[in-house]
Amino acid sequence: MADFHDAIAQHKHLSEEDQKKAGQATGTDMDEKHKKFLASLISLLDTKEMDASVPASLLKKETYDALPETSRNAVDFAILNIADQLRRIENYFRSTQTPNASPQLQTMIEHFWDMKSRLEEKHGDVLKF
Repeated sequence: MADFHDAIAQHKHLSEEDQKKAGQATGTDMDEKHKKFLASLISLLDTKEMDASVPASLLKKETYDALPETSRNAVDFAILNIADQLRRIENYFRSTQTPNASPQLQTMIEHFWDMKSRLEEKHGDVLKF
C-alpha cells in the first residue's frame, strides 16, 4: 500500500486540465480478436438480432428452454449483468466522446468474455454470441 501512496504523492501538483486529460480514454489500438468480436457484437445489435436493453434477446431460446429450472434461474440472474456490460460496450463504442479502439474498451470486452465464459461453463452454450 505504501507504493500506491508514494505514487500519488509524486503527482499531487497536476493542474486541473492535466487531471481531466489523465481521465480520458486513449485512442490506441486493440488486439485483432477484440476488434473482430466487437464488430460481430455491433453487427448483431445493428441488425436487431439482439438488444442490450432486452436481456432475453441475448439467449439461444431453444438451449435456454431445455435447461432445468434451477439453471434457467441462474441464467436469468447472470444475463442481467451480461446485458448491462453489453450496454456499456455499445455506449462506449457509439459515443463520439470516446475512441472506437482503446485499452479501456478492450478491458470491457475481456470482462464481458469472462462473464460469458463463467455462465457457459456451468450452463452450456446459451448465448447467441
